[in-house]
Amino acid sequence: MSDLPEVTFCGIEHVDLLAEMHSRSFAVSAWNAKDFLGLLIQKTNKGFIYCKNGHPVGFIIWQEVAGEAEILTFCVDPGSRGQGYSKKIISLLFEHLNQASVYKVFLEVSEDNMIALSLYRTMGFEEVARRSKYYHRPDGLSVDAVIMSVDI
Repeated sequence: MSDLPEVTFCGIEHVDLLAEMHSRSFAVSAWNAKDFLGLLIQKTNKGFIYCKNGHPVGFIIWQEVAGEAEILTFCVDPGSRGQGYSKKIISLLFEHLNQASVYKVFLEVSEDNMIALSLYRTMGFEEVARRSKYYHRPDGLSVDAVIMSVDI
């Protein structure tokens, strides 16, 4: 098999795979296949699955509207983390968006997700707002959602 990465744009035929990968990454708040179907049938929503040697290692789904994009969900399979795939996936997204004349990207991340915050800052994202106590944890705690953006 080739050692080159493969990118497959998401379609409704991928909803089970997306749900499975999402559940491994977000056990408590995972989206199911029906959630992904609802996302992917909307014309403004797009996504791709990043594969290495034919094996899906991560995916990203975003919404494009009026020259801006919002990352709706993004994950790298736990068994594939720590190998630089997150940066590769976001870089590929930036390349795709530039070709689509999209130059600003937003996302939302939990304030206690230090690994994701570090990644996003490394990729040029900056905090622009917060949603107070937006995420509710099973232990009863609530944490802020950090809204970030980057010009690409």
